[in-house]
Amino acid sequence: MDEHGTVVDAVDELLAILESDTRVSFAEVGGVTRDATEIVGTTKGVRSANEWITTGVWCRVFADGSAGYRFSTELSPESLSEMANRATTGGDQLAQSLTGQVDVASTYRGVHDGWERESVTERPLSEKRERLTEALDNVTTALDRARVQYADERVDCSVATTADSAVRTTVDRARVDATVVPDGGTKVRRHYGSTRGASLLDEVADHIADADRDAREIAGASDAARPSGPTTVLLSPEAAGQLCHEIAGYLAADVAAFGFSPFERGDRLTDAPLTIDDEIRAGSWAAVAYDFEARPSTPVRLVTQGRVESFLHDTTTASEAEQIPAGNVIPAIGFEQPPRIHHRHLSVHSGAASQESLLSEADVYVRRFGSPFYRDEFERTQRSGAMPPSSLYAHDVAERIGTRPDAGTIELPIAEGFLVDNGELGAAVDSTVVWTADALETIDGIGRARSTITGVASKHKSRMPYAVTAPAIRMELQCEP
Repeated sequence: MDEHGTVVDAVDELLAILESDTRVSFAEVGGVTRDATEIVGTTKGVRSANEWITTGVWCRVFADGSAGYRFSTELSPESLSEMANRATTGGDQLAQSLTGQVDVASTYRGVHDGWERESVTERPLSEKRERLTEALDNVTTALDRARVQYADERVDCSVATTADSAVRTTVDRARVDATVVPDGGTKVRRHYGSTRGASLLDEVADHIADADRDAREIAGASDAARPSGPTTVLLSPEAAGQLCHEIAGYLAADVAAFGFSPFERGDRLTDAPLTIDDEIRAGSWAAVAYDFEARPSTPVRLVTQGRVESFLHDTTTASEAEQIPAGNVIPAIGFEQPPRIHHRHLSVHSGAASQESLLSEADVYVRRFGSPFYRDEFERTQRSGAMPPSSLYAHDVAERIGTRPDAGTIELPIAEGFLVDNGELGAAVDSTVVWTADALETIDGIGRARSTITGVASKHKSRMPYAVTAPAIRMELQCEP
């Protein structure tokens, strides 16, 4: 029997164990087969190149309204029985005050075979290695160092639930993580990802060339004094995408349950025509056909013309809010950590402003931000710490911590930025901007052209893929030197 067949049998067995356990009110069981590649290159050539196949099963179990999660690569009957008991006991012992309600009436079966034209497994390791080497050899910037990682995987995933839902999905996911440090210059970091299979391999050279160009531009710019105080900032489509990724994070129901979100449904954020959808795009790095709860993925309108329209939910938070879940319980990359409520592919609608008009009244142009820093210590701790896979557990935490005035305040270091002089980019700057929800009121321009940014976010130690397509946005932000 092949690996996938073994996993399917393990899913059936684990589901049967959980269905026979009277403590279990509802459970989801999944099986995963990952056929993966990872290649790491530097300016001295390829440092490592590996490929492997892994199999595993996971389960999320609701007992007394709380949830426990387990993942295992051991598929023996004894291991599956122990795994089921640990997941059930974990949920039972959580002592969560609110009981999750699971909709078992809406059951279905579905299959999705992915968006690739050519699977990542159809290209040999030697070709992948050669493509990465050629891309690095074509870098023209004088470098202090560089590191480029190409990784791909074909994931076959089956999900079954005790409510008789069953889905099977296939995803060919590939990514490139590039870090380029020019001599005497600022580090440039890029992430490129897709679920279009081997097609990303054909684009590696172009992506590395783009990073090379940006690194050369930063290295060639003179340094300027760091701006401070209220500053009119033009965010490039990529930087705007990074900011909108943070905004969407505060529109997740579990984050709101902690009390961290500055938003409520119906809030007027800005008079600007800011509209944000969470979509499912064929081939997007963050696309999923069905989510972890075996629900089909459907688009969600988060913000309409500057007003909050919806939050992202799982079945329990949706029931609490009297909303309909849209497939936003996203599996973590690798499946080792629990799923989380998360956006898939954010689409920020275009505006009417040209790049020239946006630059004409800007003081600083930000091409990319660095990693965000959440000013509130407790918010920072909760975001980075491990959490149960039950979103309603956040209510218990919120009751203990009370009001946090700095929650929803983000410091965003400018990783790649320039002063703007008479509509032209000038000296490089590396200040930090401070974002709060009030800053959205100052948006006075949204660009026509859009670009897509991809990445991996960490939410309670679960590594979540995300993608954002956004235009340039001009607004006033507080700069700190």
